[in-house]
This record gives sequence, C-alpha cells and structure tokens, in this order.
Amino acid sequence: MFTAGTYKVVTREVFESPDNWAPGEEIPKTITSTNEGTIPAAVRVSYTEQWLDENENDITSQVDNGTVIINLDNTSDWTKEGNYYYYKYILEPQDTTSSFIKSVTLNPNLNGITCTPSNDGSTQTCTSNNPILGGTYKLTITKETIQADRYKNLWNPNVEITEKTRVVKIISGEKGALQPGDVVGIGETEDFFVLSSDNSPNGKTILLAKYNLMVGQYYDEDLDSYEDYSTSNPAYGLQSEEVYGYDSNGISSGAVTFSNTNYWMNGNTLKSKYSQNGTIYYDENENWEEKFKYVADNSVAHPYVYDENSNLYQYINGENGYVNRLIEMGAPGTITGRLLTYEEAVNAVNVENDGNSIILNKHHNYWIGTAVSDEFINDYETFDQVVGAHNYYMDDYFGVRPVIEILTSEID
Repeated sequence: MFTAGTYKVVTREVFESPDNWAPGEEIPKTITSTNEGTIPAAVRVSYTEQWLDENENDITSQVDNGTVIINLDNTSDWTKEGNYYYYKYILEPQDTTSSFIKSVTLNPNLNGITCTPSNDGSTQTCTSNNPILGGTYKLTITKETIQADRYKNLWNPNVEITEKTRVVKIISGEKGALQPGDVVGIGETEDFFVLSSDNSPNGKTILLAKYNLMVGQYYDEDLDSYEDYSTSNPAYGLQSEEVYGYDSNGISSGAVTFSNTNYWMNGNTLKSKYSQNGTIYYDENENWEEKFKYVADNSVAHPYVYDENSNLYQYINGENGYVNRLIEMGAPGTITGRLLTYEEAVNAVNVENDGNSIILNKHHNYWIGTAVSDEFINDYETFDQVVGAHNYYMDDYFGVRPVIEILTSEID
C-alpha cells in the first residue's frame, strides 16, 4: 500500500481597507503562508499596483512613481529576483512563512497641490489636480507555491531555497501543543520555561528565562565591596545559574537597581502613562505588601511600569541587550523581550518542571515589571527572597530574568 502525501498551503492576510486614506497614513498589511499538509513546499510572491478614478477608469499611467510606499518586512527571509520575492526556506509541514510586507503608506508629499493667498493675505485657498484624489488604489498580491523539490524545474530561478536552520528547539514538550512548564532552548546555552503558548498559525509563545542574566554587581571574593561583572566575560549578558540576586545573608550576585527614580510616580499618584483604566493609590495605612495597587471595575490589579526608563532596560532591550544577543545566535528578528508581570507570576506560581516551580526559583531573586510593593509570590519564611518585586523603595536589589515573546511557528 502506498499512501500519498497531502499538499495544502494556506494563506492568511491581516488587512483592513481604509475608507479615507490620508497622505502619510500607514495601513498595516501582512500576508503569511502556512503548510497544513505533509509535503514540503516552496513559496514566492509578486504584486501589481493599479489606480482607478471615481468612475473605475484605469489612471495608473497618470500617477507619479512613489505615490504609494510599500513597506517591506523580514527582508532577511525573502530574496527578490525579477518580479518575485522568494521565501528563502523550504516550508516544512506546520511551518509558517514570515510576511514580506508589513504595511502600505500613502506618500505624505503628494504632488499637484497649489495654494493661492487672498489679496489681504488673511486666507489661503488650496486646490489639487492630483488624479488620485477620490480614486482607489488596488494592490494585488499573488502567491505561488510548489512542491519544494520541484521549484528549480518549474520556476527556474537563481535563488537557492534551503532548509531553515533551527536554533529555537523544544527540549521538553510537543510541537504544536506546548504547555506551561515545557522547556524551549535558543542557541546552545539559553533555556526557557513556557509560560503560555498560542498554537494558532500566527500565535505567540511566552517564555521565561530559566536563570537570571549575568549583569549588574556582585560581592568580591572577600565580601568587602560590590564589583561589576566584566563585559569581557563570554557569559556576560547571558543566563547564569550562579547569578541569584540578593541573598538573605546579605550576599548578592547580579544585583541591579530597577530605577534610580520612581519615574512612574507623581507624588502619591501613578503618572497617567501607567494608569489607563482606573484609580491608582498609594496608601500608607495599608500593610507593607498592599501599599501600591491599581483598582478598576471593583477588581484589583497591579500597574506594569517596566519600560525604557528602567535601569534594567539596557540589559534586555538595549543595543547590546539580551534580545539582540539571542538574534545573533540565530533567533528570529521578530522576538521581543520584557519582564514578568505580577499576574503572570501569580498565574504560573504552581506550574512545575521536574517537580519545581518555574516561578519560585530558590536563591534566584529577580525583578518583575509590575509595581506591587515588597510583596513576594510565596511565603517569605519558606523561600529565601524568592521573587523580588520592586516598589517605592529602591534599596532592594535583585537580578534580571527576562521574558521572551516568540512566534510559535519559529519553534521546532
């Protein structure tokens, strides 16, 4: 018996057509292809542009070049030859291409507009003879796919379509069905716990670094003073099991201050940038772990204040930060980094890997990105400074344990 494979490549578009497209307005538009069959495929795309006037007459030849700006994306994944953009990698079963396009912009500097001032100079009348006004722009994208081992015979390109080198690998868990507590590795050294995973074609997986980063300060060998980790150390800026933050005995490694200033506060009020949907209060009458809260719709949450103002930002999102280090290892350029939220910590506190909580890593204390006072996720008497949560005090120091968001389709 011979069972034939299934050939099925599905295209998905994210786009909402604008009714009143203004000069300078950027309209998001992405197109991806997913191999839902069992046969590897090759993918290429092309596009054509057309302008129609209000009477549906073709006026493309009357429109200046550059009237519409097509903003390309993921250029490292696509190669242009002739009128085609070729996806550089064989699209294996269950894989999804990146989008070669991210948006379309109407040029903000359109020609054909003339303004005439009145005699007294108090008013100005502007008219336009630009043919696109009132017209319709049509961008037609054509996708072609073919069985991967036949693309050279039928397309005859000079482009080489190769297998994609995978650096994001599942260490424990199942592809397409990742669960909290599973482990994913990036490169040769960086391991992460899965916090959550959306296994839809364009879904994301949220990963928590297994250990803190080797950054910040540590006590010298004589325990006399703090010293900075050397940036020449090959492990600098990467995860290290030896970097545990502040210890209950007063010893620390990887100690970093979240902020030198409470940039999220205006007196006893959270600044509007960090308060969008309710009332923020800081109440001295509350007990020590409940001073700083966000209250909305009769529910209590905690404001997320990690951003570019934090002293930790450079280690995760900076030019030489962790995200770029991962990309240098071969991780996709679409990954993003941040800190854990209070809600994520609480929701995952009981998630285990090999019988241990992925959140409560004994002797590994780390900042989360949420203002929650000195509250810890579990019993302080049971664990030594398990999870450091920053607040209005800046005299506690913890480590940097990043959260990475990645497209699920990039995980092998």
